[in-house]
Amino acid sequence: MSTTERAARSLKSVKDEEWRTLAGLERAASGSGTPDLGRLARMSRLPPDRVKFATDALEKKGLAMRKGLGYVLTREGAEAMALKDYVKKDLIFALGAVIAKGKESDVYEALTEEGAVYALKLYKIGRTSFTKVRKKRVRESAEFKSWMTANYNAARREYQALKKLEGLSSAFPRAISYSRSTVLLEELAGVRLSQRPELRDPPAALKTTFESMRTAYVKGGLVNADLSEYNILTDGASVWLIDWPQAVGASHPNSADLLMHDVTAVSVFFARAYGVESDPGQVFEYVSGKTANLTKG
Repeated sequence: MSTTERAARSLKSVKDEEWRTLAGLERAASGSGTPDLGRLARMSRLPPDRVKFATDALEKKGLAMRKGLGYVLTREGAEAMALKDYVKKDLIFALGAVIAKGKESDVYEALTEEGAVYALKLYKIGRTSFTKVRKKRVRESAEFKSWMTANYNAARREYQALKKLEGLSSAFPRAISYSRSTVLLEELAGVRLSQRPELRDPPAALKTTFESMRTAYVKGGLVNADLSEYNILTDGASVWLIDWPQAVGASHPNSADLLMHDVTAVSVFFARAYGVESDPGQVFEYVSGKTANLTKG
């Protein structure tokens, strides 16, 4: 059973004092580190004996764990708090099946009480080496001081990026809400291009991808900065550009280089997988808004 499934199953059994203790652990993790029982009691605003009872219960449920003389929030604990947020806001009623699992995130179906289905993305940075992530992403070094900071920031950044892109194109998923290390998104009925699905019209799919990149850059002021066949979904006709936590603004000093990286990655993949050729330099001029059309003349 995954951490997310364990977190979901624990929701009904967590008592109010335990939620307050989890909130205290979360505050400590984002600031002063690992609290002992005395400091955790002050942060949770509970008597020490009740905090001791709560931490024992949370440890058994996997939502907190001992570290030296103190306690820390676990991944399950943070995810349980996020799920509780969505339930409290009447956004989700139950967790459904796994949609996708990746190196840095998992995606689950999230069901509303009315039967609608969302996609719940849970960041799992720390499941892979932080060293590899540092080399791949443009982020502040301080963001890697803990798994919680990295995951919380990734969720927040993706939500903010998608809100900037909202309404500009149907190629960007709609963000519903976010909490802690999670983002609640509209569900998209597609598969990743990396699986090389059959496309109804490969040249049209490539053209739509470039048009969407241009919209994101020119109208939304954003570069995905990590675009490839692994974060483009398709149902065979439409395409969607997903995964935006590492996005940077068009005014970023490296935005042109990052945009060129994205253009090249997409161009190379479509040539290799679908035999559709494009000139990355020419496409860059179009995507960056310097030319009005994909073909010159």
